[in-house]
Amino acid sequence: MNEIAVFIKKIHTQLERRRNFRYRDYDLTSTQLDIMEYLYFHNLECHNGAGIPDFYDHPCNPNVSAGPDRAGNGTKNSLSDIAAFFGVQHTSIIHVLKILEKKGLIRRESGRQGSRSKPIFLTQKGHDLIQSHLCCPSDMDAVLFAHIPPENFPVLEQSLRQMYENLLRDEQEDIR
Repeated sequence: MNEIAVFIKKIHTQLERRRNFRYRDYDLTSTQLDIMEYLYFHNLECHNGAGIPDFYDHPCNPNVSAGPDRAGNGTKNSLSDIAAFFGVQHTSIIHVLKILEKKGLIRRESGRQGSRSKPIFLTQKGHDLIQSHLCCPSDMDAVLFAHIPPENFPVLEQSLRQMYENLLRDEQEDIR
């Protein structure tokens, strides 16, 4: 296995381990928190008057830059949208959504759409939990990015994004 791929896998494993440990007091897994954060930042109700997610104006997150999926272009919070965003199958998300719903952290709107396109929203309890999480001082980024000059971040992000796109492109070619 390529050394870079091994390091990416090890980084992922360590991040998941640390996040699961950190959020055990909230009775949340890192996957559950990821979905809740997705819903928080992709919810039309969380956009300011300029159509920009409040996330960018949030005083606890001054260093976050807008990405292509966070342009404020409408609600993207259905099962299909969540699965596409994380690059996983619907079945991987369904179980997590059921758990979050049982915990009273999300709600699904009923409607005429199919179950994959029904809007999913955070409840007030879920919204409050995410807001408190955002303002908690977190050392995870400090640990992760220690000894890496900030001017290297754009190159690192672009390289990782390109690697991911390469894998997706290759997967599509395998399907053909």
